[in-house]
Amino acid sequence: MNGVARQSTEPTHDDEELEPDNRFDPRPLDDGSPGRIIATMVGIVGILLLGSLFWSALGALIGALGAATQAIPVSKPAVVLTLPAVQSTTAVVVATVVPTARLPTMTPLPTVEPTLAPTTAPTADSAGRAPWILLPQPAPGSRVNAGAVTVEARGRGDAAISEIRLELDGAALPVSLEQRSDSIWRGFASTRVGPGQHAVRAVVVDERGKTGSFRWTFDAGP
Repeated sequence: MNGVARQSTEPTHDDEELEPDNRFDPRPLDDGSPGRIIATMVGIVGILLLGSLFWSALGALIGALGAATQAIPVSKPAVVLTLPAVQSTTAVVVATVVPTARLPTMTPLPTVEPTLAPTTAPTADSAGRAPWILLPQPAPGSRVNAGAVTVEARGRGDAAISEIRLELDGAALPVSLEQRSDSIWRGFASTRVGPGQHAVRAVVVDERGKTGSFRWTFDAGP
């Protein structure tokens, strides 16, 4: 028993060179399998997608910041433009007078003004109005008894009344004149009338010589 040589089970130095020890290498052996390639491609695509999302988010953030900056009013300094002085050149315009044909002179035609018919209404001028007749008696269109009657009229004007004349059927009557107020005078005359219609004319004259008149009729009967 002692003479039998004991065979050693420990690896020799030559065995260590033939079979390297991988117990302390954590990396798995790359065998180039299709699963390994697909996993690598998926990782690359994921990285690209993440990069694209990052840049999209960054662009949206920059756009939002730009919109917010535009919404906030910012006072801008006034821009002052300084222009160099330009020497003005005065243009001399020479006007040439071209003789033109002389147009014939139009002769204005005389204007015919209408002639106004005289009226019994008082007219006004620079010296005042003409006098006028008030309260004629007998009243115009009235009917009185034939026989004795008093014909009268009152005159009024801007100036004092100097005369009142009365005519009955074209014949002048003797008129008495009396002052009733500062501007009113009364002229009257007593006479007799027969049956029928009678016409009266009264004329009033002021101290300036201006006149006014009035005509009316009345009836007389039994």
